[in-house]
Amino acid sequence: MFRGIIYMAIVGAGWTIYGMVMGWAPKRKVNVPIMLFYSALAAIAVCVSAGLLTGFPKDVPPLPHWITFVALYLCGILNFFQLFLMSKAMERGPNCIIWSLIQSAFVFPFVFGVACFHARCVVWNVVGVLLIIGALVLYSIGKSNNVTGRWKMLAFIAMMVTGCTQILANLPSYFPEAEGVSGIWRTAYFSMGLGSGTIIQTLVEQGKKLPSVIKGSFLSLDMWICIVLLQSTEILTSAFLLYPGMNRLAAAGVGAIAYPITVASSIVSFDLYSLALLREKRTPLQILGMVMILAGIAGLCL
Repeated sequence: MFRGIIYMAIVGAGWTIYGMVMGWAPKRKVNVPIMLFYSALAAIAVCVSAGLLTGFPKDVPPLPHWITFVALYLCGILNFFQLFLMSKAMERGPNCIIWSLIQSAFVFPFVFGVACFHARCVVWNVVGVLLIIGALVLYSIGKSNNVTGRWKMLAFIAMMVTGCTQILANLPSYFPEAEGVSGIWRTAYFSMGLGSGTIIQTLVEQGKKLPSVIKGSFLSLDMWICIVLLQSTEILTSAFLLYPGMNRLAAAGVGAIAYPITVASSIVSFDLYSLALLREKRTPLQILGMVMILAGIAGLCL
């Protein structure tokens, strides 16, 4: 169990890269959907190649394997729209507050795990979740000088979509038979969905111009910097930490705390980034929120 908690905390810290890239890309005029399309292709190529070298999951029964594939494929599709909406919101509003609001979606997989799979939930776990939710409320209080345009609705929709992606990503870990589907293959299935999501969105937005847009973005150095940052984080954390960590926590009967721990870690890491590099200011209430997040992590680990 302890190792699973450490895995999820490291994954959460790695998620800071996603927030950095999705906030930075629009400012550099990077076409976010096309960037995610190439990112998905790169992840599929790497993960399928690595998966074939290590072996296809032959010993997994058909039903758990299909549950894993469908859940992670749909997760990938929804994850594209979550990232796209988050990027649009960050163009218009305070990055750290938007990041924190979207991450509050961890409540969805927590409730799902407890209600549907009877994951262990002691009083300190509930206190930890409530502390983190309260901290997110404090984070959203107060005005920021860099707020422009409408961003709250975009952030709210992104939060709802994020909750659905987290439920789907966590779902296979509740089936012990699916443990034979390695993190490499799970990442490949997720990336296939991510690629499909980009195609759906860009077809609607670009129509017949899609081939030329994809070709025109190929030589963008800024886009490839973003892709390297995204996919090095995605492949390493997902294949070796995220899914194995979920499996360990689910096996210990505490699968519901996987995403709360990851989210709390990501909020702390992104807050440090936004303070140090983005120079975003904090109110006393937001500082209190950070303390509550740290206390919430402790409550979830008990």
